Amino acid sequence: MMRAVPLFLFAALLPAGAEVEREIPLGIEAVTGYRSEYIWRGFKVGDGIMDFQLQGEIALSNEWALDVGGTFATEASHGDNSEATVFVDLNYDTKQWSAGFSITGHEFDHPLLESGVDFSPSFTWHATKDLDLIAGAAYDTGADGLYGWVESKWSKPVTDSSFITLQGGTSFVSDYYGRDGWNDLYARASFTYALNKTISFTPFIGVSIPMDANPETNRLYGGLWFEANF
Repeated sequence: MMRAVPLFLFAALLPAGAEVEREIPLGIEAVTGYRSEYIWRGFKVGDGIMDFQLQGEIALSNEWALDVGGTFATEASHGDNSEATVFVDLNYDTKQWSAGFSITGHEFDHPLLESGVDFSPSFTWHATKDLDLIAGAAYDTGADGLYGWVESKWSKPVTDSSFITLQGGTSFVSDYYGRDGWNDLYARASFTYALNKTISFTPFIGVSIPMDANPETNRLYGGLWFEANF
């Protein structure tokens, strides 16, 4: 759900930071933030959402890493809609490409979305130092359907303590809460500023545009995340 732009990504963009990251086998990240709307896979979860995430990364080797964590999101004003997740991600990373498999348990308090478990493989091609091309799919037991996506992500340092990230893609669904076909187009732009080696903040703006299978309306949202890395 949240999976915010992490502080360790900023370190990975810089040569010195990358050396430090390889030397540390365990990293813990805490994120909290607010977004005007929470759009999940083209579905609107709620307005005025507060986000919380705790995630740990264990480096199993130079190529293998295991991420475990949990998230919680709830409407700040009245809390009618909410989502809680726990996830385990196994990732293999090389200079040219990365592959991963994620298992995520979702607990929704929502009139449409059902609680369940996601099983999701993904593949990333590191096209350049700054650009990633990503494809993935998920089988969701709550929806009892398939969700697939292709997207690109571009990140670039702006100063010694900040970077920008542009991300955009499109999704497709099969028997996913009654939806079939082309689901939506989406994009997000963010700016991350590191106050120090531990604390950063990330303002962002995003859009979700429904396509043939999606009865929602166009959504434009914004928000702010605060990240702490230990």
